[in-house]
Amino acid sequence: MTIYWRATDIECVLAYFGDSQYTIKIDRLRTGEIRYLCWHKSNSILGKPDLVLNDGQVTENNNGETVEYTFICNDKVFTVEHIPPHSEGGTHYYFIEVTDKDNKKSTWKMEQMPIPRYFRYLI
Repeated sequence: MTIYWRATDIECVLAYFGDSQYTIKIDRLRTGEIRYLCWHKSNSILGKPDLVLNDGQVTENNNGETVEYTFICNDKVFTVEHIPPHSEGGTHYYFIEVTDKDNKKSTWKMEQMPIPRYFRYLI
């Protein structure tokens, strides 16, 4: 197992989602730090992520309808918006927005994914 799944410093997985190209995991470390890990679908999630972003910030709106995770990497800002379901068993929505230094934005819609069975006992 890699340190990205079994590290003793991981407190919990906050989000696990993806699309046809990427798998993304956001976790909280025991230090309170929020971390973003991204694997391209051509790579195994057992291996090293293609992108690791540290020192994320979490913002919850007042009524709890959305949660935003924000990460800064060089001259880009990565924002993940999580919209939880309004009812039990509903759909979780995830949107990633990447903003560059010229304020150009790219956005992706992603879906919640179940954590693989062989990782569940680790987290």
